[in-house]
Amino acid sequence: MENKVLIKYPKSWGLDEKIVRKFSLELLKKFGFGKNTELSVVFVGRKKAKELNIKYRQKDYIPQVLGFPMSKETDVDGFRHLGDIVICSAKLKYESKYQNKSIDKVLFEWLEHGLENLMKG
Repeated sequence: MENKVLIKYPKSWGLDEKIVRKFSLELLKKFGFGKNTELSVVFVGRKKAKELNIKYRQKDYIPQVLGFPMSKETDVDGFRHLGDIVICSAKLKYESKYQNKSIDKVLFEWLEHGLENLMKG
């Protein structure tokens, strides 16, 4: 089995899933994850990002990226479920403009940061 990337976002956002999947798979390879690894990437708005940050980190601000690790073991389905990387899409657009970088460049950096957070456990 190959690695899996699950992507969740409101369909009305018109996100390019191919880019998210490509970057995620590249990063899994870069960090030495072999086959049978599953990663979930979730895009949320400002309100949801802030709610999650308050609930799980007790921080009252809108984060760029959050990481929610799941398992270090292989599950019954044969996959190691790393966890969820949650990205605030509004912050992604803002930071892209603010840093004068393409959204893809910022997205790659944030996915990398999120994966590093998952690896810390």
